[in-house]
Amino acid sequence: MTPLKVLISGNGVAGPALAYWLSLTGAKITLIERSRALRLGGQQIDIRTPQAIELVKRMGILERIRAAGVNELGMQLVDRNGRSTAFFPVAPKGSRAQSFTSEFEIMRGELVRILNGLTDNNRNVKRRFGVSMESFTQDSESNPQGKVHVKFDNGREEKFDLVVGADGIGSKTREAMLGPTYDVSDLRRQLGGYVGYFSVPSDPEKDEYKATFCHLPGSRVIGSRKDCDELLRVYILLRGENSALDAALKSGDQAQLKCAIAGLYQSDAWQCNRFLEALPAADDLYCTRIEQVWLPEGRWSQGRVALLGDAAYGYTASGYGCALSLAGAYFLAGEIATSYKENKSSPTAAVMKGATNYEKKFRPIAAASQNSSPWLDSMLYPRTKIGIWVLHRLAERWAKVASNLNLHQAAGKDWQLPCYELQKKKKKEVKRERSPLP
Repeated sequence: MTPLKVLISGNGVAGPALAYWLSLTGAKITLIERSRALRLGGQQIDIRTPQAIELVKRMGILERIRAAGVNELGMQLVDRNGRSTAFFPVAPKGSRAQSFTSEFEIMRGELVRILNGLTDNNRNVKRRFGVSMESFTQDSESNPQGKVHVKFDNGREEKFDLVVGADGIGSKTREAMLGPTYDVSDLRRQLGGYVGYFSVPSDPEKDEYKATFCHLPGSRVIGSRKDCDELLRVYILLRGENSALDAALKSGDQAQLKCAIAGLYQSDAWQCNRFLEALPAADDLYCTRIEQVWLPEGRWSQGRVALLGDAAYGYTASGYGCALSLAGAYFLAGEIATSYKENKSSPTAAVMKGATNYEKKFRPIAAASQNSSPWLDSMLYPRTKIGIWVLHRLAERWAKVASNLNLHQAAGKDWQLPCYELQKKKKKEVKRERSPLP
């Protein structure tokens, strides 16, 4: 059976995870990234759901992730004077209970490095950096041997059996796949808020390995997390609309963006002044609107082109992005592999059926994590001093009642990971590798 030839656009979390699983089937994979090297920036993420933890076990990287994890002790709320009002410790090792800090907290760049390492020496996987798709066309869906004809921005042209867009919330693959009939604003729903982060020098006498957040009137939150001795990561969260931030984001001017943030968070509360004084020198400032990708049913794929991760079901700062990217990659690879075994004479039929089944089975899981609650948002981002006082008093009681909470579990309940045949193949390969040479 001729191996599938696959193009994956995007080398973040979902892209290399898919490349790994598909490589076990013998597929020939090209993984492209528009950056000239691995993008190792980004902030702290977690591998939180039981299914995602099981997947990294199956991939053989659980201990590498544990070793590369940050040593965050938990999460606390502080008042404007820096006094801790509630503390939630990290979830215990091996526990299914969830706290605000997962057992598996890791910097995004470290996870990207580990995932890419899975296929570093795999002849079936080629990586191309500094390149992206300029355009693509597809042969008729009735052609059993039809291809996707891709033109890259360097002028190169190539044919593939399957193209996967794992290129984030702003996916160009999604835009090209759906065409001009879809309004971007309908697909990327603005949820009325912003999230951002930047790094400042750490103060050994003040900064603990705790996620620390302080609420300010006006639905503003400023916080910090520490993953290394040298730096402190500062987080800003805002609910509602802000014209100054919108203008700065639209301009793409970092100086304008820093000015807008400084205007919003100028305060003598907690460590606001310290953070804002360091902001002009920060070279890693990132800020974005809180938004949700919501595609019409049946539109995660079109013909031989499919979407994965944030490109298909992104939700900014939901807490599920990493886990859903890992799980989605496994589902897509498994369904493609299963369908290809059943449609050996027609790569087109195999790819289309596999992509359709992937959406059918995984969409309900992804959708469970996208249900936002206006009531909960208003509770977590109070507008007034009284609202802040009430939230912190409730959190204080909550922390005393339960040291670990069943948080972030909506995407982790009521479904089981399928066991695709590609995983059985991996186990056989591991067994052969451990067998003594004759």
